[in-house]
Amino acid sequence: MAISDYLRRAGRELLEILRPRDAQFTDLLMALSGSAAQAAAALLRYLASPSPELAQEIADLEGRADQIQSDIQRALREALVTPLSGTDINYLANAIDDLLDQFEDMVSEDQALAAAGIGKEPYEEANYNQVVTSLGKAVSLLPDCVSAVLRDPKAAQAKITAMRDAYNEGRRAYSLAYAALLQSRSGAAAARPENRLRWLRSHLRRVEKLANAFAGILANG
Repeated sequence: MAISDYLRRAGRELLEILRPRDAQFTDLLMALSGSAAQAAAALLRYLASPSPELAQEIADLEGRADQIQSDIQRALREALVTPLSGTDINYLANAIDDLLDQFEDMVSEDQALAAAGIGKEPYEEANYNQVVTSLGKAVSLLPDCVSAVLRDPKAAQAKITAMRDAYNEGRRAYSLAYAALLQSRSGAAAARPENRLRWLRSHLRRVEKLANAFAGILANG
């Protein structure tokens, strides 16, 4: 056998050995982004009709994300090859996990305000509702963005743009929602919706960071 044929065969055999380890990162990041999308959907249901059951569902999803994050960190320590740089994988995993942490923290604070009798009446305002809707839309795109960046980079830019568009919708609505809240309520009556808006803005900012991270990965790929 010629040396060139031997090297090609050895290369193919090595790739077959490494491929399962490479694929595990795709599976783990998809699972993590899927948990975030599920948690965002649960958060939207919670904001429409708060309940301890929905709060627990979000906490459970955050706990699941923590386990996936732990699996990613273990895999990074053991991996010989990764679909993205280890730094990029670590950043994405931490950013998505942090978003889930924020969802849980938001609901925990909201439940505490409700238990104290603050802001029990529902709050409905068009711009506020747009902020909520935009966040849900942006986070629902996370699995698509992760999948495209890892599996189909040529299609990824459209997914990232859609996420950014949702973020920009939410950012524009936030300013109007905050102004409307200040005009319509004050004191304790404003405390719960204002706290929600503050958290929603923080969630949107994390979405922006994720969109920028995806774009950076594409640019450097």
